Amino acid sequence: MTDDILTQRIFKMMAQLSVVRVPDIKMEHRLREDLGLDSVCSMELLSMLAEELDLDVPMEEAAQVTTVAGTVEMARRHLALKQAAAAS
Repeated sequence: MTDDILTQRIFKMMAQLSVVRVPDIKMEHRLREDLGLDSVCSMELLSMLAEELDLDVPMEEAAQVTTVAGTVEMARRHLALKQAAAAS
């Protein structure tokens, strides 16, 4: 999966949970302050990442992420780990 496709998929998930539309989401946006994602929405986003991208992100790690860019980077890192594990 390319970075652009991954980013767009994550933007769509975030738009489903917030009042911000996909074209208006920026990498520098903060999840809580700019997108309005409270802790419940953040947990739902983690669940969506797990379901749609088949990722198993520890809750403690996800709780440290505060921006859209951080979310994309976390997903990218876990996808790379998953691919590396599958290749070995």
